[in-house]
Amino acid sequence: METPIVSRRTVWSAAGLLAVAFLAFMAFSGQLRESKQFVKFVPAGVLTEVPADIDRVEIATGAARWAFVRRSGSGWQSVADGRPVAASLAGHLDDSLKFMHASAPIRVMERAEWLPLGLREFGLDPPGYRATLYRGDTAVLEAEFGAPNPQKVLQYMKLGGRDQLYLMSRSVGQQWEETLREVSRR
Repeated sequence: METPIVSRRTVWSAAGLLAVAFLAFMAFSGQLRESKQFVKFVPAGVLTEVPADIDRVEIATGAARWAFVRRSGSGWQSVADGRPVAASLAGHLDDSLKFMHASAPIRVMERAEWLPLGLREFGLDPPGYRATLYRGDTAVLEAEFGAPNPQKVLQYMKLGGRDQLYLMSRSVGQQWEETLREVSRR
């Protein structure tokens, strides 16, 4: 009894036709298959507004204070002289806002937890620096940055008008510190 033998050419032709059919289906449906291994980005940071909506930033350290406004079409400008800021400073401002929007607190300490120690223990009395973010004339967030944790991977932060103390990824504060270094060079 003879069994039909399928040639390699027939198998490759069939595989090629299936691949072309799959590509045609994807092209006509307009969608790629969703991969279940990818996680969709959901902002979990303390800044709930979209970073592009923030149009004024004030940064203060001790006696020094800087303010910047974002003008549509011309980017970030210094409030002091009205001139556009350097591209590197504009990048640091944008990155700082994005980190505040995307980075969730690692831990939130309620007032009862931190009050017995006081804010000085966390480098927040007084804070190392403060960033106040505005949308229009409304301050939407004031963040005070304190000391890093002993391992130097997290940093304490307190938000204006809230009793909680936040333990944030150190990278959030580092973005603001890069901004401060940049404005100090001006």
